[in-house]
Amino acid sequence: MNDSLPSWLSTRPPCYADTEDGDYVQDPGHVEILGMLADLNATTNTFFVIYPDDEDIDWSISVHTRPGALGGYEIEHHDAATSELTTTTEADHTTITSHLLDWISHR
Repeated sequence: MNDSLPSWLSTRPPCYADTEDGDYVQDPGHVEILGMLADLNATTNTFFVIYPDDEDIDWSISVHTRPGALGGYEIEHHDAATSELTTTTEADHTTITSHLLDWISHR
């Protein structure tokens, strides 16, 4: 890994994303995650979840719209290998995208 690059540009494990409205995205990158964020709404597509391709690995990260919040999102992190189960909030799409890719790259 090149330490001069942000970690989200480094090699990530193979993964996929499922959206509430039925979209499936293989190996989502920066552009795809920004698109999924832009497609979220308060009624029919309120979340998406990213999972590893390997069914034997138990981690996921999801982004949900926050009911009643103006422009905010809730990000849930789950990794059984490290016992991580945390929730954060963020509003900026670029910050969320970078955070997701960084978190995934550390799996």
